[in-house]
Amino acid sequence: MKKRLLALLVLPSLTLSACSFFNFETYDTYSKTISVYNIDKLDESKDLANSNPFTINARFIEGQDYVPFITLKQYASLYLTHIAADVSYEIKDDTWTIYKNGSPCFIAAFDHVFKEVLMAGSMQSAYKDGDDPRDLAVLSYGVDYKSTLNYIGDTPYSLFSFSEYNIPSFKYEGERYYPLAFFDTTFIDSSSIYFTYNYKHILSTRDVENYSEVTYIDEGKEYTFDSQMEEVCQEDNKVIPSYLAKLNANLFIYLMDNFYGLRDIRNIKNFKKYYSEQHNIYNLLTSSDNESRGFAYSDALSILDDNHTLLVSANKSWGEDVASRYRRYGEACYRRSTIRTSLNQYRSAAYGEQQAQKDILFSQDGKTALFSFDSFKFGSSEEVFNEDKSIKDTAGEYDTFYLLVDVFNELKNRGNVENIILDISLNGGGVLGVMLKLLALISKDNSSKVTMYEDTNGQTVSYAPRIDVNDDKKYDADDVFGDDFNFYILTSDCSYSCGNAFPCAAQLHGDAKIIGQKSGGGECVVSIHYLPNSQYVYHSSNTHLGIWDEQNKKFNGFENGATPDIELTIDDSFYDIDALNLAIQNAQ
Repeated sequence: MKKRLLALLVLPSLTLSACSFFNFETYDTYSKTISVYNIDKLDESKDLANSNPFTINARFIEGQDYVPFITLKQYASLYLTHIAADVSYEIKDDTWTIYKNGSPCFIAAFDHVFKEVLMAGSMQSAYKDGDDPRDLAVLSYGVDYKSTLNYIGDTPYSLFSFSEYNIPSFKYEGERYYPLAFFDTTFIDSSSIYFTYNYKHILSTRDVENYSEVTYIDEGKEYTFDSQMEEVCQEDNKVIPSYLAKLNANLFIYLMDNFYGLRDIRNIKNFKKYYSEQHNIYNLLTSSDNESRGFAYSDALSILDDNHTLLVSANKSWGEDVASRYRRYGEACYRRSTIRTSLNQYRSAAYGEQQAQKDILFSQDGKTALFSFDSFKFGSSEEVFNEDKSIKDTAGEYDTFYLLVDVFNELKNRGNVENIILDISLNGGGVLGVMLKLLALISKDNSSKVTMYEDTNGQTVSYAPRIDVNDDKKYDADDVFGDDFNFYILTSDCSYSCGNAFPCAAQLHGDAKIIGQKSGGGECVVSIHYLPNSQYVYHSSNTHLGIWDEQNKKFNGFENGATPDIELTIDDSFYDIDALNLAIQNAQ
């Protein structure tokens, strides 16, 4: 399949989409002008009219007023306000190519007959500076990444098929039209920009984590994305049109088949069959009963038993929002929930009073210290930097990296501490960049390595972070603490995502030993998709965390967790610092 689409790139005159012997559905359609607003660019007034809007002429199927259809050319035009001055693009023979400094940096080719999209490169390299509204300055400060690119397989292209899904499309005046939501679902992992229709406008954002909370003014009235959607469809008495329910369900199955990263590990070859034959869910996804349909979407994600995958929210527009407050736990998720309850009780007892952020437990001989942190987070520029860009004394209150720098310096100044136990037994993850900096921080030589593997195209990128803690513009052993302490990482099944990758990588590189129970997995980076009905789907993506085996040219993922060097039983001694100190001494 890849070779056929690759031929389309090289020989566009042979494109099959021009063949007349294939029949496509025809519809009566009408045109409607829709305003496009970037809510990341709202000014203090929060008025949409001040966010540099533009318009697009979408087409709608008669009687189907909630689904705008656009062409690939129109979809590409949505990015014009985001791309840099040295970037251009062209749409030719159903192929979209983006050029940076005259060289292709991204390409997507559509085969409308066999219903496939071939994709290569990254759209994000084409954006202008300052396009991302998030404050990421702290995350990139004082760190240097050396990256190495490798490929597993024969070609660096991703292929996404939509042949098994009833995604409606039609031709009008020689152009192929698809639902906007189909384009958004297909490209979001590469673009990081969301273009969604709330039945009134197309709104875009890069800050999807806060998308649903943003308020704006439209024609003098305050809305959120969802509240405006709800207002528009009130006249339909919250009974979802069947065409919208079907499109939503088909795009959901398309999403899971093509973009859910654990489908092979879960041995799921076809999500429609999985939801139909193994679980009585598929037909409920298009149910006219709002609660049944809402619960079906929640169940469809919950039964995957994956802490990275769930229905974060469902819009109230069609009465599905009850599902936002519901999640049926699978066996692994339920087990982690039960373990978490026990560990919280044991840890609270070990610390006595309510644990403060910088509380450290010491063994009686003073040689071993225990410190707990439950997430990998970074602070804002205002929270971390002084005016001269030096680090505030209070930075550790907002940023895990600077918190641990403070803790390690405190323990180093104490003088007699030999062993540091980093308790991440209740750490459910966080920001990958923070975790990478912490791996370097506990190393002896200011280096570590973690690999990200894209399973759709075989691409692996290995990152080797180095840090400059003392701000001397050098990345050396003076910035790290691996020669000052013996590091141990306390883990449990609740150590998940970055809380799992951190001990896996540290153990592999010999920078720390693992104590406790096996960590919980979660090797996939999280992706977020919005469906046409504004369901907010949070799921394991096609990008996996692990390590690249250079000798065997093989990627080894972290899904199976880190096996303890010193195994402990989960009971009231799990956080007993003297029992932990004795276990370390006995293992030496």
